[in-house]
Amino acid sequence: MKTRKVTRRFGLCGFGFVAVWVGLVYALGLAAGCGAPAPEPAAAVPGASAAAGEKLEEYPLVGLVRKVEVENQHVTIKHEEIPGFMGAMTMRFALLDQPVIRELKPGDHVRGTLRVHTKQGAVTDYELVGLAISEHAAADGATPAQTKAQMHPPARRLEPGDPVPDFTMTTMEGRVLKLSELRGYVVVITFIYTRCPLPEFCPLMDRKFRELAEHVSAVSARAEKVRMISLSFDAVHDTPEVLRKHAAARGAIPPLWIYANAADAELNRIAGPLGLIYGENGPEFAHNLCTVVIDPDGKVEKLLVGTAANRFESADMIKTIRQAIAKSSPNPRP
Repeated sequence: MKTRKVTRRFGLCGFGFVAVWVGLVYALGLAAGCGAPAPEPAAAVPGASAAAGEKLEEYPLVGLVRKVEVENQHVTIKHEEIPGFMGAMTMRFALLDQPVIRELKPGDHVRGTLRVHTKQGAVTDYELVGLAISEHAAADGATPAQTKAQMHPPARRLEPGDPVPDFTMTTMEGRVLKLSELRGYVVVITFIYTRCPLPEFCPLMDRKFRELAEHVSAVSARAEKVRMISLSFDAVHDTPEVLRKHAAARGAIPPLWIYANAADAELNRIAGPLGLIYGENGPEFAHNLCTVVIDPDGKVEKLLVGTAANRFESADMIKTIRQAIAKSSPNPRP
């Protein structure tokens, strides 16, 4: 970890900010560096406890809109420091069923309230509410009005049996591949980026997938029915050439296990439904861990979201894969 003067830099995979963010990062399963106990929140909402040990804290949020996704009902905001809680950074927030999403434009200055849910001192969830425009973007930098864009129902987390939306990726061999082309296989996808510096995030998933690939390939008939994909959300840096080198160093052997990347527009099709959270700041990313097992019909067999869930044992994952293989056709696509 680098240091800047006397302030420790805790890496949310690259977001520089002080130790007060660590509690939120670890509880949400987002990538973070060295840990420290989270401080007491700045304020609590009286009577917000739904059960013993559960609390709801509220913090004022002030920032600048960087990106608006009307159809997906998400907004990316570069927000100022939240005193007593977290440093300044850029984050992607869901604005589900909030009409303001139709009015926002990049460059708008906004204010809102960050609600943080905690249980027994650990953060379990957060949401941005009451977002309002305090100053509109300059006219010469404004994008076309968003009010005419069609609204879609908010994305919900997929459950076993739900179909996974189709999307396009580029493999480490430079091939453009659609998820739907892998129908007939059991597909296991995890999300990474090759420059991730934190051993308990992307490097952990590299290790987990290597172990899993070894278990799968131990039975050749099983390996023929399984495809594993380590999918990078850093498409700009993680080119096919970079991915090939990374894959070789990690022991990924196609066709069983490959690396690929996907552009933001394609990832937006699946990020919300799969519970994937990621955001860019310079050369690094803030992100959580997310792994999905997809059955031969393109439906969720198992979805693992968060740090704890992704510390899975290969033996448990093999059981899930076996269950999914039982649904496969005799001759999956090549």
